Amino acid sequence: MNIFKSYNRKQLAWSEGVAHATLDPDGPGAARMHLVPPKPAVFGDPPSLLVINGTWFLPVGHSWASILRVFFEELDLHCKNKQELSTTEIEEIEKAVVAKVSRLYPGTKSELILSDLKEIVSLAVNIATNQDIPEETLMGMSLEKYSKYMTAPHRMDLIVAPMSIGNKRACPLNCVCCYADSGEIMDISEPLGTEQWKSIIDKCRDAGIPMLTFTGGEPLTRQDIVELVRHASWFVTRLNTSAYSLTPELASELKAASLDGMQITLYSHEPDVHDALVGKKGAWDKTVNGIKIALEAGLSVSINTPLVERNRDYANTIRFEHKLGVYCVGCSSLIPTGGAVEQIETGKALSREELKITLGEAVKSCRELSMEISFTSPGWLNSDEIIGLGLPSAPVCGACLSNMAITPTGQVAPCQSWLNGLTLGSIIDVPWKNIWNSKSCKEIRKSSATKPQCALKEV
Repeated sequence: MNIFKSYNRKQLAWSEGVAHATLDPDGPGAARMHLVPPKPAVFGDPPSLLVINGTWFLPVGHSWASILRVFFEELDLHCKNKQELSTTEIEEIEKAVVAKVSRLYPGTKSELILSDLKEIVSLAVNIATNQDIPEETLMGMSLEKYSKYMTAPHRMDLIVAPMSIGNKRACPLNCVCCYADSGEIMDISEPLGTEQWKSIIDKCRDAGIPMLTFTGGEPLTRQDIVELVRHASWFVTRLNTSAYSLTPELASELKAASLDGMQITLYSHEPDVHDALVGKKGAWDKTVNGIKIALEAGLSVSINTPLVERNRDYANTIRFEHKLGVYCVGCSSLIPTGGAVEQIETGKALSREELKITLGEAVKSCRELSMEISFTSPGWLNSDEIIGLGLPSAPVCGACLSNMAITPTGQVAPCQSWLNGLTLGSIIDVPWKNIWNSKSCKEIRKSSATKPQCALKEV
């Protein structure tokens, strides 16, 4: 596979902003790389952050950051209006990178620069194609230590679709454990228009945020969703949906608009269980059909499943998803907000021991089927239990640090689940640096972010 294919994103100025390039954009295994500069420090030389596909975060020193910026620049020069580069053109790019970086670092051997460049590219491709990563690559500064250099989160969740508009239900489903059913903040009189959301997307780019997730409510209820995704093509983009209303035409348009991933929620392989949990008879058929449509369109699809007593037979749901052609799944325990509060209070959530059994069976199934699985709820199990189950890592809270959210009215929330009325300011009217450095944002970042506990359990 020739990974050096065209990309049509331009990097920002050499000495400032986030630089971006994509290797093999048509995949499979597209590697989208964002180089995020650090906040200037009075002392020392803080690293930049290399974000790969919005999921891997690797602090890189000044020399690697310089190589990456030159590399992105050369890709832009050579890839204009081309689908794939020849071997000769790849060699020309490598020679140009070596020559320019040699001028920045006189005395550095050309072989070392070229070796570093190839190591960076190999790392990005291995991550994008789920290959083994050298252990030494995983070492370095933790997110907690790096946080003091950050000026924005790695991901912003754009809640472009409210649950209700003018007291009329906008979301086609009524999921019993929906975190977005959180009162007034998701029930508005009039949603923001296309140009307002485009302006918000531009502000996210100016803030140096590399990844955007379009969510809701149901983002596919917006007639302009393809236009918004296309406007965000500079970012790594994901869309969270029930796929209830996904059509082949819409899926193809989202693919053409450079949507990088679609996360679809499926509660169970059993139609009656899924329909009961989403409050809509016949919803299972539409969602499963939506999964098939997304896969046929060539979209990168992952399936998300919130776990409760009713759908604890999760291992069989995973086997069903595998038959559909899905290889990446994620699950969560209930977040104590919105509709999930009643489920927790009435004993319909899984107990700690039940959760361990359910996850253990799920991990076993994924190993047998060569599937990826993640558990995203911090605080329900401790790190030793997570590792003992064979899950890849223990989840931590990212509120006000690695991920934040923007509500349907343009207000910034600590995370997409923290919709209980606390907002940090309007991104439409308030400069981003004032929101990031606000007292509330700093306090949440200090008390909750990077902790193995959901802050909403304590709210």
